[in-house]
Amino acid sequence: MRATLAILICLGAAPAIAETSAHGLYMLHCSGCHGRDGGGSAVGRVPPFAGVVGRFAREPQGRRYLVLVPGVANSGLSDSDTARVLNYVVEAWGAGAPRAAYTAAEVNAIRTSRVDDIVALRRKIVGDLARRGIRVSY
Repeated sequence: MRATLAILICLGAAPAIAETSAHGLYMLHCSGCHGRDGGGSAVGRVPPFAGVVGRFAREPQGRRYLVLVPGVANSGLSDSDTARVLNYVVEAWGAGAPRAAYTAAEVNAIRTSRVDDIVALRRKIVGDLARRGIRVSY
Protein backbone atom coordinates (compact mmCIF):
# COMPACT_ATOMS: atom_id res chain seq x y z
CA MET A 1 0.00 0.00 0.00
CA ARG A 2 2.78 2.44 0.90
CA ALA A 3 4.68 1.56 -2.27
CA THR A 4 1.57 2.14 -4.37
CA LEU A 5 0.94 5.48 -2.68
CA ALA A 6 4.57 6.55 -3.23
CA ILE A 7 4.36 5.65 -6.92
CA LEU A 8 1.11 7.58 -7.35
CA ILE A 9 2.59 10.63 -5.65
CA CYS A 10 5.67 10.51 -7.89
CA LEU A 11 3.55 10.12 -11.01
CA GLY A 12 1.45 13.09 -10.03
CA ALA A 13 4.54 15.21 -9.35
CA ALA A 14 6.24 14.47 -12.66
CA PRO A 15 4.28 17.04 -14.72
CA ALA A 16 4.90 19.69 -12.08
CA ILE A 17 8.66 19.31 -12.33
CA ALA A 18 8.79 18.70 -16.07
CA GLU A 19 10.80 21.18 -18.08
CA THR A 20 8.74 23.92 -19.72
CA SER A 21 8.91 23.65 -23.50
CA ALA A 22 10.51 26.43 -25.52
CA HIS A 23 7.04 27.23 -26.89
CA GLY A 24 5.75 27.40 -23.32
CA LEU A 25 8.56 29.79 -22.38
CA TYR A 26 7.66 31.94 -25.38
CA MET A 27 4.01 32.02 -24.35
CA LEU A 28 4.91 32.96 -20.76
CA HIS A 29 7.63 35.51 -21.43
CA CYS A 30 7.23 36.88 -24.97
CA SER A 31 3.67 36.59 -26.26
CA GLY A 32 2.38 39.41 -24.06
CA CYS A 33 4.14 41.92 -26.31
CA HIS A 34 4.94 39.99 -29.50
CA GLY A 35 1.63 38.10 -29.60
CA ARG A 36 0.92 34.40 -29.85
CA ASP A 37 1.74 34.55 -33.55
CA GLY A 38 4.92 36.66 -33.25
CA GLY A 39 3.17 39.50 -35.06
CA GLY A 40 4.23 42.26 -32.68
CA SER A 41 2.22 45.43 -32.25
CA ALA A 42 2.34 48.85 -33.88
CA VAL A 43 1.28 50.23 -30.49
CA GLY A 44 4.49 50.47 -28.53
CA ARG A 45 6.41 49.66 -31.73
CA VAL A 46 6.93 46.01 -30.84
CA PRO A 47 8.36 44.55 -34.03
CA PRO A 48 6.98 41.45 -35.67
CA PHE A 49 9.37 38.52 -35.70
CA ALA A 50 8.69 37.48 -39.31
CA GLY A 51 11.04 39.29 -41.65
CA VAL A 52 13.14 40.65 -38.78
CA VAL A 53 14.41 37.99 -36.41
CA GLY A 54 16.04 35.87 -39.09
CA ARG A 55 17.91 38.85 -40.48
CA PHE A 56 19.12 39.80 -37.01
CA ALA A 57 20.10 36.21 -36.17
CA ARG A 58 22.45 36.14 -39.19
CA GLU A 59 24.44 39.14 -37.91
CA PRO A 60 26.83 38.97 -34.91
CA GLN A 61 25.52 42.29 -33.56
CA GLY A 62 21.97 41.20 -34.33
CA ARG A 63 22.42 38.04 -32.27
CA ARG A 64 23.78 40.22 -29.47
CA TYR A 65 20.80 42.57 -29.77
CA LEU A 66 18.29 39.71 -29.53
CA VAL A 67 19.81 38.67 -26.18
CA LEU A 68 20.03 42.23 -24.83
CA VAL A 69 16.57 43.59 -25.66
CA PRO A 70 14.94 44.50 -22.34
CA GLY A 71 12.24 41.81 -22.53
CA VAL A 72 14.88 39.11 -22.89
CA ALA A 73 17.56 40.63 -20.67
CA ASN A 74 15.08 41.26 -17.84
CA SER A 75 13.03 38.08 -18.24
CA GLY A 76 14.58 36.28 -15.29
CA LEU A 77 15.16 33.23 -17.47
CA SER A 78 18.35 31.24 -17.05
CA ASP A 79 20.96 31.37 -19.81
CA SER A 80 19.86 27.91 -20.91
CA ASP A 81 16.15 28.79 -21.04
CA THR A 82 16.94 32.07 -22.79
CA ALA A 83 18.88 30.15 -25.45
CA ARG A 84 15.98 27.71 -25.83
CA VAL A 85 13.35 30.42 -26.30
CA LEU A 86 15.56 32.41 -28.70
CA ASN A 87 16.14 29.26 -30.74
CA TYR A 88 12.38 28.68 -30.78
CA VAL A 89 11.75 32.23 -32.03
CA VAL A 90 14.44 31.98 -34.73
CA GLU A 91 13.16 28.55 -35.81
CA ALA A 92 9.51 29.68 -35.89
CA TRP A 93 9.89 33.10 -37.55
CA GLY A 94 13.46 33.39 -38.81
CA ALA A 95 13.08 32.07 -42.34
CA GLY A 96 16.50 31.66 -43.83
CA ALA A 97 18.30 32.16 -40.52
CA PRO A 98 21.46 30.14 -39.95
CA ARG A 99 21.25 26.84 -38.16
CA ALA A 100 23.77 28.06 -35.54
CA ALA A 101 21.70 27.74 -32.41
CA TYR A 102 22.11 29.97 -29.40
CA THR A 103 23.86 28.22 -26.52
CA ALA A 104 23.75 28.95 -22.81
CA ALA A 105 27.44 29.90 -23.01
CA GLU A 106 26.79 32.41 -25.82
CA VAL A 107 23.85 33.93 -23.95
CA ASN A 108 25.96 34.22 -20.79
CA ALA A 109 28.83 35.88 -22.65
CA ILE A 110 26.47 38.38 -24.27
CA ARG A 111 24.67 39.11 -21.00
CA THR A 112 27.96 39.95 -19.30
CA SER A 113 28.77 42.49 -22.04
CA ARG A 114 27.36 45.97 -21.80
CA VAL A 115 25.30 48.03 -24.21
CA ASP A 116 24.83 51.69 -23.38
CA ASP A 117 21.88 52.31 -25.69
CA ILE A 118 19.85 49.36 -26.98
CA VAL A 119 17.84 51.60 -29.34
CA ALA A 120 21.05 52.95 -30.90
CA LEU A 121 22.33 49.38 -31.32
CA ARG A 122 19.12 48.39 -33.13
CA ARG A 123 19.30 51.46 -35.38
CA LYS A 124 22.92 50.64 -36.24
CA ILE A 125 22.02 47.05 -37.14
CA VAL A 126 19.03 48.17 -39.24
CA GLY A 127 21.22 50.79 -40.95
CA ASP A 128 23.96 48.25 -41.69
CA LEU A 129 21.36 45.89 -43.18
CA ALA A 130 19.78 48.71 -45.22
CA ARG A 131 23.14 49.62 -46.74
CA ARG A 132 23.30 46.04 -48.01
CA GLY A 133 19.78 46.30 -49.46
CA ILE A 134 18.08 44.37 -46.65
CA ARG A 135 14.99 46.16 -45.37
CA VAL A 136 13.79 45.67 -41.80
CA SER A 137 10.50 47.20 -40.63
CA TYR A 138 10.12 49.05 -37.32
